[in-house]
Amino acid sequence: MSMSRVTPADVGSRLGPLPFEQKLEAARELAARIDGAFAAPSADALVGALRPATERERRLRSAWAADLPPSAVVRYLQAQFAVDSGELGTAAERWAEFFALAPTRDPFVFLQAARVEARLRRWDAAAAYLRTALQHQPPYSFFARAQKLIEEVAREAGGSVRQLRLAIVGSTTTSLLLPVLRALCFRDGITAECYEGLYGAFRQEILDPASGLAQFRPDVLIIATHWRDLHLPAVVDDEEGTVAGVVREYAHLWQTASERFGCHVIQHGFDLPARDSYGALAGRLRGSRPRVIKLLNLRLEAEAPAHVSVLDTIRVASEVGAHTWAQPAVWHLARQHPSTDALPALAEEQLSHIRAVTGLTRKVVVCDLDNTLWGGVIGEDGLDGIRVGGSGDGEGFLDLQQYLRELKDRGVLLAVCSKNNPEDARLPFEQHQRMALRLDDFVAFVANWEDKATNIRRLSETLRLGLDSFVLLDDNPLERAWVRRELPQVAVVELGNSPSDYVRDLDCGRYFTSLTWSAEDRVRTERYRHGAAIATAQREAGSLDTFLSGLNMRGTWSPVTGGNIDRVVQLVNKTNQFNVTTRRYTRPQAEALVATRGSWQGVFSLTDCYGDHGIIGVMFCIAGPEPRSWEIDTWLMSCRVLGRRFEEFMADAMVQAAREHGIVRVYGEYRPTARNSLVSDLYPRLRFTPAGESRYVLDVASVSAPYTRFITSQSRGSLVHA
Repeated sequence: MSMSRVTPADVGSRLGPLPFEQKLEAARELAARIDGAFAAPSADALVGALRPATERERRLRSAWAADLPPSAVVRYLQAQFAVDSGELGTAAERWAEFFALAPTRDPFVFLQAARVEARLRRWDAAAAYLRTALQHQPPYSFFARAQKLIEEVAREAGGSVRQLRLAIVGSTTTSLLLPVLRALCFRDGITAECYEGLYGAFRQEILDPASGLAQFRPDVLIIATHWRDLHLPAVVDDEEGTVAGVVREYAHLWQTASERFGCHVIQHGFDLPARDSYGALAGRLRGSRPRVIKLLNLRLEAEAPAHVSVLDTIRVASEVGAHTWAQPAVWHLARQHPSTDALPALAEEQLSHIRAVTGLTRKVVVCDLDNTLWGGVIGEDGLDGIRVGGSGDGEGFLDLQQYLRELKDRGVLLAVCSKNNPEDARLPFEQHQRMALRLDDFVAFVANWEDKATNIRRLSETLRLGLDSFVLLDDNPLERAWVRRELPQVAVVELGNSPSDYVRDLDCGRYFTSLTWSAEDRVRTERYRHGAAIATAQREAGSLDTFLSGLNMRGTWSPVTGGNIDRVVQLVNKTNQFNVTTRRYTRPQAEALVATRGSWQGVFSLTDCYGDHGIIGVMFCIAGPEPRSWEIDTWLMSCRVLGRRFEEFMADAMVQAAREHGIVRVYGEYRPTARNSLVSDLYPRLRFTPAGESRYVLDVASVSAPYTRFITSQSRGSLVHA
């Protein structure tokens, strides 16, 4: 047998005919070879070949395993043997040691460790293993095998950051897709209550006021359609009329869903048939089926209102491959489209839309440097020795930098976290002519010799963003494994061996899907840089009052309008720390709240001597529990301006509006979460008095002077719906 990678067949042929004692001797050499290029199927074959038939063989195997020198494959074998012997505590220890030694990407290995932790009823550990497995793009067979365990762990572990009522209706079998969606929701911290519509009856489900969908009232509705729903002939006579007719039908469905449910709609774009009888001619022929479908998708995108996002099924199909996406036999037998093998990729795309709607899109890419943003090691190879452009792998690094620059231009924050000397780390950004990224593209730059988990925690504190906002980009598998272990909230990109694939590896995670793009997004990097400068000034100021007085802060407030509602919804769904109720709203739900009789809304902005911070606060008041009272439904503020007492300015605006509209009492509720302890004392600080458990009330007449003296009002607006 050659010294190449050991396969399961190699294990079987080598150990199959031997007596047990001889198997153990031969297995020692095989274990060493497997450890050199670890593969779980080969290790599993070794476990199977060493399965004992008697108690004596079990003792021999235990002694043999204990005598092996520690390595990843040995810990793997010992974990499996411990499970086989019912020693679950030992198995859990061996699994932890295995993952510390082997940065594996195999989701089925994490699944085995999760089963052990679940049997020990250590639900948080089981959840961590499962979420890591689900980050590694497992195949459909994983979801089928793990479904019951994921449901049990999701029920027992908790730890979700969003609650969601999710419905899917369509013209294809969706029962196999739902477990994948539920699993990915669990991975992303979403507790999803799901509704599956009747097969093929998506129009009836939406239009019938007594349907099951109407009773369910989803927050997010997926309309899973495909090319067969259009019933197109090979060529239509009226291309424009056909497209317009379909757009009118779906626009009516979207409007009905919005009016009845207040939900966000994820509309599947129409995919292309795998085969077309007109072949190459179809691309040129006016009215051809592929041409009509492409024009239709463009029109759906162009005419979709804000509460609708169109899912690009053609792109997903191209990613998984036409033969994987469309399997006619599966459609004919089970009305399943796309195929089960394509469902994980489709569900990932659906989840990217759901994350965008619920405010769970990632915000920051933390970049390693050596062999990640350029080839080589700057501290050893020098400026002329690193590779960016000009060569095969150099072009891959340059492509990645250009992709990151484009992410930054659309509002994603970039940060550096590198084990390096600071001067060496900065040199390429300052002097290398082929670099697409420069120092001012980053909101933070950390180069030292501390471990990356510690540095990312500091970045989180500096930027005032939760760890679940971060994505790590690092070529070193051991660094990736360490951050996954220490900071499970951070998404870690699994980079392959070729820099040419780095853009694909980052992009396929769909971490930064956004359904809107506002003026706030375009200048986000600059505003976070302002925040860092202000934090430095605050540390250097003699006192907080001196610091605040020197900022020359000017606040504005206005009602919710068509021009700012996208930013309002974005803040409502993303803000966690300064958020008294953490209620989340889709755009239709926010619009309905704004239109509620007796409601008042304030949209707050701030400028100071460092620049314009844009819209950074939202307050919704609705009719209170008694006449001439308001209830604070939503009160939140961006983490960028924490520590400025801007909440006092917001309270002043609310009190002034209340007086103008004859409101004598304002009630507020604090709903504690794992992230909003910052505002646990907000109401008492602002002279609200207790009015029940976690409830407070303010007598408007008792506020005799403004709350703040550090922020001047630049302009104001008011709108109360009568």
